[in-house]
Amino acid sequence: MSGDFSGRTALVTGAGSGIGAATALAFLDAGAVVFRMDLDARALERSRRTMSPAVADRARDLVVDVADTAAVAKALTVVSDERGEIDHLVNCAANFVAAGVEATEEDWSRSLGVNVTASAMLTAQVATMMSAGATVVNVSSISAHVAQPRRWTYNAAKSAILALSRGQAMDLAPRGIRVNSVSPGWIWTKEVQKAAGGDRERWEPVWGRYHLLQRLGEPEEVAAAVLFLSSDAASFITGTELFVDGGYSAMGPEGLGETAQFAGADRR
Repeated sequence: MSGDFSGRTALVTGAGSGIGAATALAFLDAGAVVFRMDLDARALERSRRTMSPAVADRARDLVVDVADTAAVAKALTVVSDERGEIDHLVNCAANFVAAGVEATEEDWSRSLGVNVTASAMLTAQVATMMSAGATVVNVSSISAHVAQPRRWTYNAAKSAILALSRGQAMDLAPRGIRVNSVSPGWIWTKEVQKAAGGDRERWEPVWGRYHLLQRLGEPEEVAAAVLFLSSDAASFITGTELFVDGGYSAMGPEGLGETAQFAGADRR
């Protein structure tokens, strides 16, 4: 039963593309009714066209900016009117402003507003529509754990999501609601595609070296982790971060070892 979400209701933000789209589709394939929230109506429509008619029939699209509190409240009324309760919330919507010393106040406001404040406010609202056994999964990043050049805004926001998730897990536990987070490594999404100029063949070997598995991840691989944390199989897991990073966070300064001083030596 852990992989069967029939009869359940999921709300996934940032569902128009990338990890959000893959997560929404995973819930749909597992039998859930899924409300797909995204600012980009065209992205939602493009992803819908990839679905079979039976699956698409259980997808509900909400064109909403998660940072617009009034619009979110109106959208949740639509969900409540149709389904009553929400069983699973996935906060995947993200703002990818990456700026360092040159970051403006507007950069900071948008980054923290979308990545942190909006997901916090949404979770608080959705929690009133949840019963015991419901789940929340927040999408953070390996960027929450490491320093990266010119990314103060993004890394700070993703770090805040981890602290937020732990606080939510504590406060919602008495109500039987579990809250966890996932931290992806480099995933082949539109932001990475943009950085690669669409040339995966050229750039995957370069960026793959940051990961023990020597490749980039797929959105579906993150979605599988989200579904696990949302499932009955994870019923005793809350307040936890799950890395979906191909070994990025485990790698030390020696990298894959081929350039280390004692690589291949018998050091017993």
